[in-house]
Amino acid sequence: MRLVYILLSLITFSQAFSQNYFEGKNLYCKSENVEALKKFNEGIEILNLNHNLDTKYLAINTTIFFDAVKMDKSFCDAYFFVGYTLRLQNKLDLALRYYYIADSLSQNKSIEFKQNLAVTALMLGKDKLSRKKYSEIIKYFPESPEGYYGVALTSPIIGDVEKGLENINLTFEKYKNSGQKINDDVLFLNGVLLTLNKKYEESIVYFEKTYSTYKKDENYNIHYSLSLLKVSEIKKDEKMKNKAKKIYDKIEHKEEIPKELKELLIF
Repeated sequence: MRLVYILLSLITFSQAFSQNYFEGKNLYCKSENVEALKKFNEGIEILNLNHNLDTKYLAINTTIFFDAVKMDKSFCDAYFFVGYTLRLQNKLDLALRYYYIADSLSQNKSIEFKQNLAVTALMLGKDKLSRKKYSEIIKYFPESPEGYYGVALTSPIIGDVEKGLENINLTFEKYKNSGQKINDDVLFLNGVLLTLNKKYEESIVYFEKTYSTYKKDENYNIHYSLSLLKVSEIKKDEKMKNKAKKIYDKIEHKEEIPKELKELLIF
């Protein structure tokens, strides 16, 4: 089972922008072409008016931002918003291409470009590209928790779960240093990574903290039930074992449990 759907709540696209950027300010490659900039601003205005993300207006937006791209091939922000509006229309393959161009043109100035490129790549199963971009966030934006979090998020898929645990710990550190509140998504991923690193008792603490948010999530129930089961075996705690079985029974698609975990979920 890929852990991709975790990311839909863990790294939301709306978190990847400042309000100023959405308003067309603080651009990374501001065009000197007056007509291109005019088109771009027109697209931004429509995007901000389209709060309901009406597909018809999103398609118009894409065309307008693309017109700006045609007028100025170096306008990374226009490329980005072509990708962004395509992503909102669920045209992920196309969105990825424009995100990639935007990121390349920006010369590593934009964390937003790298975040959205990494997320979309992961959704498309391009795990190595996603990991590469999260690693670049660490390199170019070392004080942001996002790069470390992304490496941690990709680690169960790529298979380097020890590196994942190391990076989720760095995520906690960066959140603490920045004064930001650590949300349930980060706590949940930490629980998953602790489980995968066989730190079962430690993981239970984080699953209990995020129960109300993730109690219906398949990945949550898989990893929480496994940790409870393994601790119950060590402690010979029948009550905990029964709790593990109860949570395990909530998993609707047991056939999708990864083989290496299914082999451990023996009651």
